[in-house]
Amino acid sequence: MLAKPAHSWRFLTAAPEREVFSVMEQLLGVPPYRFEVIAANEARILEYSRRGLFGQWSRPRVRPRWVSCRADATAAGTTVVVEASGGGGLIARAAGRADRGAVTRALQLVKLLTGGIDDQRTIYRDRRIPPGPVTLVASWAGMRYRLYTEPRRDASRGAEILTASELEAVPGGSGAFVKVRLHDGTEGYVERDQVVVAPAVATREAQAQAAQFV
Repeated sequence: MLAKPAHSWRFLTAAPEREVFSVMEQLLGVPPYRFEVIAANEARILEYSRRGLFGQWSRPRVRPRWVSCRADATAAGTTVVVEASGGGGLIARAAGRADRGAVTRALQLVKLLTGGIDDQRTIYRDRRIPPGPVTLVASWAGMRYRLYTEPRRDASRGAEILTASELEAVPGGSGAFVKVRLHDGTEGYVERDQVVVAPAVATREAQAQAAQFV
């Protein structure tokens, strides 16, 4: 039997669902917790080992602690619900450590995903893409990227482009999207974190100048 739920957080993040769970696994799913997939849009970490009275590690005998996360894509971003258990056992409570492990890990995930554009440690920071040439960075091994027809993730997709495609950023972007124009005049939107500034002249000086926008 697992520990009872004690805390919950609900918020909106720019990170897509796959990255929410990737971050959760790498940040929280480390000993003495393990990462488990519950459903396509839900996962959790579960305590599998606990330190005893004499410092030894063993399997929890009562109410393992946990943190769960559910992520759902919406037009505005990804809605995330994080829950953490209470508990921790008699030894933890006697030492004043009740539910610290689960709650602390849950708060790490919440803090990282709610940092927003002001958090310079994430790819979702405020990256200015001025009008001009840009390069797609989301195309691996010839995979194509389909432009969005509107600046939102539930919009229909349009023309397909490759890293080598000639792109120009134009006014009209919104939020996490940059409006681009192809060489044939086709316009659409690309996720801001999928493009970087591409100087018209590829010189060391131009690359250094462009770096300030990345």
